[in-house]
Amino acid sequence: MARSQLLKDIVSGKEQLENILMRLKVILSDLDNEIIMNWVDGELRGYKDPKDIPPYRKLRGIPYGTFLVNFQTTYTEAQVPLEVLLDKETITNLCVLEFKDGIKAIENMLNGDNRNNIAKPISTAFCHKISVDELQIASMKVKFSSNQVDGLVSNVKSKLIEVIMELEKQFDNIEDLDIKEQIDDDSTKKSSVIYNIENIIYEGSIDMGDKNKIKGSRIGNLLSRGDKN
Repeated sequence: MARSQLLKDIVSGKEQLENILMRLKVILSDLDNEIIMNWVDGELRGYKDPKDIPPYRKLRGIPYGTFLVNFQTTYTEAQVPLEVLLDKETITNLCVLEFKDGIKAIENMLNGDNRNNIAKPISTAFCHKISVDELQIASMKVKFSSNQVDGLVSNVKSKLIEVIMELEKQFDNIEDLDIKEQIDDDSTKKSSVIYNIENIIYEGSIDMGDKNKIKGSRIGNLLSRGDKN
């Protein structure tokens, strides 16, 4: 089977992922599926609704900060031992960052001067709230390595390749950017393709999990303020 130019362009790296997504959006629009189009639009323009963010865009970082131990020793830019202050679930929520920006913005960040300074700030109010006499936190941020974000971009590229290959398997001449007539000729094909692409995007699960466990709590509110700082 001859490979499409779309597939050749993404594998060769000659085209930016944003351009591949735009061409793919035209094809996928014929499937008339909200979940798939939300994914394409999210990768292009950024995710507005947290429930649409795929698992590969949720990265876990390491908390670093300035803190005082037993009123004696001050640590600066050191890993904060949150395990003595918080339960495991709260630490996970604190240290995970959902990357909502479009893929071009993420690639620009990786190509910029700050690629090695990617971090999620934690508010001073939250640091003071969780501090105890034995461990007083003055400031804190959750750091992420550029390799983690590189992996995110690679994940998007890999999924695009899989989606394109699925389209090639099911339809002829996807380079025409029009599969509507073929869908109309065989309606069962549409359901199969939608199912397969949804599983490629969300890694076998559309259920993104319960995001409301700390959302309404005091700690959740403090965390939200910290993300805005």
